[in-house]
Amino acid sequence: MSQSRSRSYAEGVKYHNAAREAATGKPAPESVWDSRDLAAESGKAKASFYVHTAPLRKELQRGRLDDPEFVKSLDKAMESAGRNLALDAGRLAESGGRDALAEARENDADVIGWYRKTDADPCGFCAMIASRGTAYSDYMEPDQFHPGCHCQTLPLFRGVEMPADDAAKRDGYLARWNATDGSGADQLRTFQREFNEERRQRREAAGKDAMGDQ
Repeated sequence: MSQSRSRSYAEGVKYHNAAREAATGKPAPESVWDSRDLAAESGKAKASFYVHTAPLRKELQRGRLDDPEFVKSLDKAMESAGRNLALDAGRLAESGGRDALAEARENDADVIGWYRKTDADPCGFCAMIASRGTAYSDYMEPDQFHPGCHCQTLPLFRGVEMPADDAAKRDGYLARWNATDGSGADQLRTFQREFNEERRQRREAAGKDAMGDQ
């Protein structure tokens, strides 16, 4: 997990330097990334392992391996622990790159803004943040990521516009937001509910299509 996080961190540094060099002609100074706490990262990985395997350890103490019902229950506990560990491992690894980009935004004076780049199938929350472009409010700070989120917050430099594909997504999300009834928190809830419902229907339809092809 720590190695994956380190690779992700290195990719974040690589991306920032490539974007910065394209805009300014120079990569960022090494001092931009001077706050990485390896001990804290290791602690997070250990804590994740302990938390997600705790139910399994408890289950192991509950019964006997020659009891078919207990073995069945144990299999479920092992499956759940493995699934949760995999999800959290992905989150911790991905946060390495996000941390690198966040440090650069805070420490690189050439960064003038940032935007949310959504993944291929974003939820309503991420679509709402992406609709703001670079105008984040206090309750939409750039590094809000929910479990399972694969979106990124990317830097902008003077004289460089958002990539056309990302700008088109932003415009589409913003148009949906402006067409959503209500205002304030009510508008936010309605936007996310409607967006997520459409997302759920797309996923269900895709699942049915995949089953039909088998």
